[in-house]
Amino acid sequence: MKYILLALTLAGSLTVSAKNLTVMQYNAENFFDTKHDSGTKDFTYLPLEVKKSLPGHEEECDLMTGYYRKQCKYLDWNEARFTKKIINLSKVIKSFDKSGRGPDIVFLQEVENANVLNKLRTKGLDKLGYRYQVLIEGDDSRGIDVGLISKYPVISSRHHSLIINGTKLDTRGILEVALNVSGKKVVVFINHWPSQNNPAEERAASAKLLSQLADNVSGDLIMATGDFNTLETDSPYSFDYLQNFVDAETEARKSGVLLNPGTHYYRGEWSSLDRIFIHKNSVLKPDFSKFNIMIHPFMMETDVRTGDEIPMRSDAETGYGYSDHLPLTLEFAL
Repeated sequence: MKYILLALTLAGSLTVSAKNLTVMQYNAENFFDTKHDSGTKDFTYLPLEVKKSLPGHEEECDLMTGYYRKQCKYLDWNEARFTKKIINLSKVIKSFDKSGRGPDIVFLQEVENANVLNKLRTKGLDKLGYRYQVLIEGDDSRGIDVGLISKYPVISSRHHSLIINGTKLDTRGILEVALNVSGKKVVVFINHWPSQNNPAEERAASAKLLSQLADNVSGDLIMATGDFNTLETDSPYSFDYLQNFVDAETEARKSGVLLNPGTHYYRGEWSSLDRIFIHKNSVLKPDFSKFNIMIHPFMMETDVRTGDEIPMRSDAETGYGYSDHLPLTLEFAL
């Protein structure tokens, strides 16, 4: 298993002095670099010149259908398009508030590797203080992983594979990271659960694993973030296994915060696939009035079928767009 933990310029014992901790949860939608990662099926997001010489490319594309097959064969995912993706995602992160400096920690899904995170920090978010990053290569055959970038130093990190009946699943698993936030220990579990194309039992297994991990860790703040791919119509309903967690969106709505109907729009309906959960053992408490499903006009477009304003998803061919998910943001008092 490839382990990557990066801390630049400053020693790991350094802490940032602040009164509040701000975080963002964001599915970056197909955030790939232009190099082939051995052992993964990253064939779609490569330059054409690489695709032509890569063994197995044509055969893998032929397993796809329609638009996805065409994109796998003919999309020229070059450095210019990769750079545009970095610029677009950075614009969203910087728009966290009017300062343009972004939140303290960003939790990300659909990130290919450590190089991608490094380019985001050093090219798109340069000089904003994101000195630390964590990404541990998981078990997803496409090579997409979860990770974080942080202005606070990392204490430790670990990847937990999803195993059912002794078989390791072809999915992202759960990334556990502990950080030193102004002398406080913050433990976060970053998730990207199996999609709706997979049985609900796989998401339930992810929930049980998350609950077990979080119940057995100590920290001033314990939270779980990510794209949970869970709908209320799922049976079994995965969130029923997270009894020791509090959902930030639910609590914010209870307190009267006006929010978008969800984080993801599909076939005319909104759903909150993305979540921030706070474990009940946490000492640091969130300010639920500061929870937000972040929307800016530049991130949205009009659905031609319904007339609804929806996330402007990333278009790999034109370079326009950001992600098919909206970011979540939250603040904690230190």
